[in-house]
Amino acid sequence: MKIKNTLSGKLEEFVPLSDTVGIYVCGLTVYDRIHLGHLRSFIPFDLIVRYLRKKGYKVKYVRNFTDIDDKIIDRAKREGISPFDIAEKYIKFFEEDIKPFELLKPDFEPRVTDHIPEIINLIEKIIENSRAYVSDGDVYFDVEKFPDYGKLSKMSKENMLSGARVEISEKKKNPLDFALWKARKEDIEPAWRAPWGEGRPGWHIECSAMSMKYLGETFDIHGGGQDLIFPHHENEIAQSESATGKQFVRYWLHTGYLTIAGEKMSKSLGNVLQVPELIRQYHPEVIKFFILKAHYRSPVEFSSELIRSDEKTLINFYYTIEFEVERLGIRSLEGVKPSSQALSKFEDALDDDFNTPEAISTVFSFFDELKKSGSRDKFLEFLSFLSYVHDILGIFGKIPVLSGKSFIEEEVMRRCSVKKVSYEQLCKLVEKRDELRRQGKYREADEIRKKLLEIGIYIQDTVLGARKIPA
Repeated sequence: MKIKNTLSGKLEEFVPLSDTVGIYVCGLTVYDRIHLGHLRSFIPFDLIVRYLRKKGYKVKYVRNFTDIDDKIIDRAKREGISPFDIAEKYIKFFEEDIKPFELLKPDFEPRVTDHIPEIINLIEKIIENSRAYVSDGDVYFDVEKFPDYGKLSKMSKENMLSGARVEISEKKKNPLDFALWKARKEDIEPAWRAPWGEGRPGWHIECSAMSMKYLGETFDIHGGGQDLIFPHHENEIAQSESATGKQFVRYWLHTGYLTIAGEKMSKSLGNVLQVPELIRQYHPEVIKFFILKAHYRSPVEFSSELIRSDEKTLINFYYTIEFEVERLGIRSLEGVKPSSQALSKFEDALDDDFNTPEAISTVFSFFDELKKSGSRDKFLEFLSFLSYVHDILGIFGKIPVLSGKSFIEEEVMRRCSVKKVSYEQLCKLVEKRDELRRQGKYREADEIRKKLLEIGIYIQDTVLGARKIPA
């Protein structure tokens, strides 16, 4: 297996430290609902964890919550509740919003406020090693004392100074120095006692302390969005290696930007696509498919036209398979093994830096061959292959014979919900249409067909009866 390491800029053979792979992924700062940009990061790392486990590795997967931050404090002021209540509120919203995507739950989901002693201890080590200084109650990392600063981002000091999130302060020796600890400024700010005064952690030190607590001073994989390379991950490396004298992370993986009309999605531009709104418009698997058909490192351009095209692709795919399963009377896959050829191509793609576009192409290539052959045995092998694929990608498995779930039925019910029509009402309309057709009342039957199309449901008459298909 080869992985593109942001640190070296090269495709490297993946050789973990032990038979347990440690993975830390930067999670949420909990002050708002999650958006598509968060899913752009979380979905690929879900795939990576699943695939490593499928290959026989034990994986210790950590994804954090930043539950104290300037943005949380600002939100608390606006809503008139405490920062702790804001964090708790949006963690619950996160759990609700992420559930439809059926992602693996991390082994640990640490919160910053539960790890203050570890953070203070880490800052003390950095100060003892003369890599940080106290300035009027704040503690800053001294960038000049870390000669390798910039080794992850490959940025010049000039570009760093013009980069995002570089705070200007008269308390700093160098504009690039970053806060490890922030002195308390106002009463609403949560604060903890530390040797240098009351305050709270800076953003970057949190992830170093939490990742090392659960994964050790050196671990295998650290991931996040490309926007975190500088300054967040650059600063994590500097402070962690200054404290321990050891390499912090061996493989750095970063997901590409999500853009809309060529611009990076951001709150400042007002183009944020929040997940609750997205899943009112699209089935969660359509969103997952949209993200996974791009390589995790590639930029992803969102548009309603592109995602609607993906929706049609999945509807046609699932409908064809469900129809064939019913037509052929397949009730079980017991004893059926997946096609070794398809399996080999699929794994080769994922072994090449988790190349999901190529892996998904393998699925559709096998599907096209299958339609040409008409072989029942090959169809059974394909279904078994889909079960394997679903275990890793988390898509292509909503077929009753595989999971007891139906993508087509779920999408029909979702559209009913959007149009505020009960599923029972829909089924009665379909039954009434069937009865009218039996009576030869085709004009009345067509009127019902039009009503169903307004809901977003197309009725196809087949040898197996009328089939409901999302239009």
